Amino acid sequence: MHLLVTPMRLRGVPLDAKARRRYPAIKANVMVNSAVSRELGRATNIARAVVGMPLEPDPLPPLLDATLAGMAVTGFVLSGIEYIDGCAYAQSWWCREG
Repeated sequence: MHLLVTPMRLRGVPLDAKARRRYPAIKANVMVNSAVSRELGRATNIARAVVGMPLEPDPLPPLLDATLAGMAVTGFVLSGIEYIDGCAYAQSWWCREG
């Protein structure tokens, strides 16, 4: 599903509403699949924001243990865990039509 995606946290720290509005939204194909996570060592829902060709890197780290945290007419929020440089951080993506 092609959407505009805005991360709602920076290394686990929530961005305020002003910072979220300034953050350039990423136009991506958002996909959620169940797979085994190497970091968690178990099966989990993994959300990915994919742009471009298959070998291009994803613009955001995968969202592990992805769950639908909220939904409205204007979009939805996926929440989970992202790993950056071996550290786990809470993360949420605000997803909406673009």
